Amino acid sequence: MSKKQPNRLAQLIDHQAFAGSALPRTLADNMRLYIEATNEVKELLVDCLPEEILNTCWVVGLTSEQLILSVGSMTAANHIRYLQSAYLQVLTEQSITFKQLKQIRVVVAKNSADNHSSKQLSATLSKSSKANENQALSQNTKRTISQAAEHVTTDENLKKALLRLANH
Repeated sequence: MSKKQPNRLAQLIDHQAFAGSALPRTLADNMRLYIEATNEVKELLVDCLPEEILNTCWVVGLTSEQLILSVGSMTAANHIRYLQSAYLQVLTEQSITFKQLKQIRVVVAKNSADNHSSKQLSATLSKSSKANENQALSQNTKRTISQAAEHVTTDENLKKALLRLANH
């Protein structure tokens, strides 16, 4: 009596189909890390940074010694660079996450006056949802999108678009 071998190819195809509908693990982990770090930076610097800079400020890179922030204008970037040592001191003294930080780098994410980037993101999301109409989003992906919409974005149109995508 021979033992029947499981169909390994079918398992692989199912696994790949499922993986295709979710963010790659490292990307999802990085996104979660950057969202948490962004929230922490905003909490710690709420009394130091002007609100218009805080609103466009995102953590886009993080190692134990370097924090990379994205901001919406060259003026905001110059402001943070000019006061970097003061901000570094606040972050290293008040947070375990940033305890060993030695440097803050700042990059400018171009953004026109009418929230062009959020409209562009909404358009990209709707295009990608059309391209993947036949692929349902995984529960994990829906949860990630919903959490990002609820806790990260302050743009109401983007928030609504993300929630529509997650519930679609």
